[in-house]
Amino acid sequence: MTSKNIIYFVIAATISVGFTTHLFHTADLLPTLIIGFCALGCGIIFWLFTSFNHPTDPALLLPPYLVTAALLMLHIVEEQVFEFGPMIAGITTGIWTAEHFLWTIGFLFPVVWIFGAYAIARRNPLGGFVSCFIFTGMLLGEPTHLLIFPVREALLHGGGYDYFPGMWTALAPLITGLWGIAIVVTEARKDKRAASMKGEQVWTLQS
Repeated sequence: MTSKNIIYFVIAATISVGFTTHLFHTADLLPTLIIGFCALGCGIIFWLFTSFNHPTDPALLLPPYLVTAALLMLHIVEEQVFEFGPMIAGITTGIWTAEHFLWTIGFLFPVVWIFGAYAIARRNPLGGFVSCFIFTGMLLGEPTHLLIFPVREALLHGGGYDYFPGMWTALAPLITGLWGIAIVVTEARKDKRAASMKGEQVWTLQS
């Protein structure tokens, strides 16, 4: 790990800890576990083991990244229209309002996505962090709109399994997120094989 990569890791870790702390104080434990620990935490781990040292080819990574970000924006619009923030507050002890959600997720995330796209195009490692965060977030976070949130609401407030904001558009970015994960993993394996072969060639020449 180079000194520059250490700096990128510290930046990513600092952002993750700061945002997770903010979530805990405003949205309570459940969203913190989903976004903070599952998406950001697993995203960092995935990034470290794949594209951290060798950023994925932008020509391959940008298509699934941009499509996933677009579908996620559509998903956030559904959540905002049907008041996901207050609904989350209703099934937790959090203080999320529609305004909290709009500023935290609706405005901040798109800024991060735009930066991520630029970083990916420039082959900056932070682009890999943002893409891994989004892809793992879709895989681990989106099913909660179908499996956890409506079930918890039914248990707390009575009634049966019913619509929860974000449910209709939850699975679309998950599918494209899997596409992105497949590309990141495939390219990382190619890079490792290439590095291994290069090392073997150097060892042969030295012998």
